[in-house]
Amino acid sequence: MYRPPILLLLAPALLCAAEPWVTIDIDTPQTPPDWALLERQLIDTMDRAGEEFVKTYAKPDGTLRWKERYEGGMNSSDDAYEGFRGFSLHHALGGSKKLDTLHRWVWEGITRQFTRYGQIYREFDSNWDWMHHGEGYVSFYPLGLADPYDGKFRDRSERFAAMYTGEDAASPNYDPKLKLIRAVMNGSRGPKMEWTKRDWIPTNANLVYYHLPFDDIPGVTSSTGWINDSPDDDQFGRIVKTMSDRMARGDVPINLTVTPLIANAYLYTGDQKYVRWIEDYVGAWRDRTDQNNGITPDNVGLSGKVGEYTGGHWWGGYYGWKWVRGGMDIVLAWLTAAKVAVLMTGDRDWLEMPRSQLALMQDKARDGKIPTRYDGNSGWHRFAAEPPYAAVNLWAVSQSEQDWRRVEALGNNLDDPDLGWAHFVRGDNPGHPAKAFRRDLEFVAEKMRHIRNEHGDPETWYDAKWLALEPMPTDNLVRLTIGGLPVQKRGEMLHSRLRYFDPERREPGLPPDVAALVKRIDGDDVEVELVNTNAIEDRRLLLQAGAYGEHQALEIRHAGAPVVVNSNVLEVRLAAGCGSVLTIKGRRYVNKPSYDFPWRRAPQ
Repeated sequence: MYRPPILLLLAPALLCAAEPWVTIDIDTPQTPPDWALLERQLIDTMDRAGEEFVKTYAKPDGTLRWKERYEGGMNSSDDAYEGFRGFSLHHALGGSKKLDTLHRWVWEGITRQFTRYGQIYREFDSNWDWMHHGEGYVSFYPLGLADPYDGKFRDRSERFAAMYTGEDAASPNYDPKLKLIRAVMNGSRGPKMEWTKRDWIPTNANLVYYHLPFDDIPGVTSSTGWINDSPDDDQFGRIVKTMSDRMARGDVPINLTVTPLIANAYLYTGDQKYVRWIEDYVGAWRDRTDQNNGITPDNVGLSGKVGEYTGGHWWGGYYGWKWVRGGMDIVLAWLTAAKVAVLMTGDRDWLEMPRSQLALMQDKARDGKIPTRYDGNSGWHRFAAEPPYAAVNLWAVSQSEQDWRRVEALGNNLDDPDLGWAHFVRGDNPGHPAKAFRRDLEFVAEKMRHIRNEHGDPETWYDAKWLALEPMPTDNLVRLTIGGLPVQKRGEMLHSRLRYFDPERREPGLPPDVAALVKRIDGDDVEVELVNTNAIEDRRLLLQAGAYGEHQALEIRHAGAPVVVNSNVLEVRLAAGCGSVLTIKGRRYVNKPSYDFPWRRAPQ
């Protein structure tokens, strides 16, 4: 549990002192290294590309150039929102403020547009699962990082969270007594307890390429049944009816992806009720796992009983062990929730939940591949290579040697973005930053070629049009500038070792001309190189420990004797054309996390 540091117990007068942070002066001349020039080029290029993207695909009222009418069953607005997921995040890292402004304008337009389509209600998606909610709202959380004082989005954050905490009677998604979300499909209209064929159009056409959700659907032996709705043999209808009876009601692990939505409200308000909800809900899933011999069950009924609608089986739920990606969906949902719980409480024991489910599959590996699915007929099956993402995330947060050994066991493929970064911050793979930034510049150039040659008819565009073309590759900027974990598209929020602010412009992110590279991560300590690429003008920046000030810098080693800091913020003054490496010794997860900018909150 988070405990206030001693500094917060000081007299109120001391807490109100103007800008009480320690200052570090960097005045060692340095020719900007390649990575620094490429980083600055990437930031500036993304600024221009983002503006052109919006100009091409948004109308003057902020809505998207797309269909006049859209009837997509339970298909949500997630792809439209997600297509702008990099805009406010890029500003929070050091990109143009204009991109955040454009994002807010387009968000309003998309909300109006999809309200007209019938999929948004009360400004939130009316009914969909949290795999898709997570995809859509991954662009919502960085709005608080970019500007925590926008009253409209702060209000939305509280209202959206209330739809899942039991406080909003119009959206009764949560059972506070049993600590479960009451349906797989949920949202602003509350839980959807029954499914119809219309709900699965046009999604059914895509599901033809996957295995059937159950093996005993009457008269259905092939996934082509998804598109067979003949009046004489309505296989599609029988698939949907079987799924509705067995899957629609009750809770599933993918609902753990709601936790960033609740944490988002906390980061705006500081209200402890959101922390208690996260502890209760995530804790309930931990208890179910413990009671099921260490395996997270993928379905729990409205009575709280595991397997209530699946014949008593702990498998067979929606996005569960038998679903398309099987156990990896459960691991990723657990990983999202565990990282939120660690951020909220400071307790890294929450990581044992995704770690244990990953270990469950690792222990049953064959020929270096893990089984990702389970059902009663086939047992453990569908063996596949383990993606490094989960193991790297676990290590990055825990910093345990146990988790690092798992990363090492996945091999030394330095072209993999997760492994390449992990080995770099452990002291290997020195060319990684420049290589990564060059790839991102090529990525932006390729997207811009498509955007500038756009000539299609919006009435024919598919749902993920904007997602496929967004020219905002933020992953390497997150990894390399702030020592963070990329915002995984299925519902993640930002987690990082550092964050920067521009005290001159009173904005988040790196100041103009300043480049940053987190070179090493070692336990609670971090090594970062800062460079002022401007040979004429000095620069100032504030360095914050953690994305939300949740960490504490104890001392800084730089060009001489260590400097005692004991704060979550310090100021760095970079003389023109100068740079240096700072080694920051600290403690993680000891401060109350908040979206507040450093100059608007009491020091910690």
